[in-house]
Amino acid sequence: MSKPVNVLARPQLTMAEIAGAGAKRISVGGALTWVAAGALVSAAGSMLERGDFSALAAGVDIEDWL
Repeated sequence: MSKPVNVLARPQLTMAEIAGAGAKRISVGGALTWVAAGALVSAAGSMLERGDFSALAAGVDIEDWL
């Protein structure tokens, strides 16, 4: 009896590639947290190094998510 395979997504693979290899569930784990942390570090660096606040425009309209 086979069981569905759960795969942790990798940046170098697409959903189609992972599913094509037989995965039935694809998880991202905590990776989205690190994507958000990277955006924070990048934005803060621009503010600190260049006085550039343009990264603040990249916010998300919370109403789109509710």
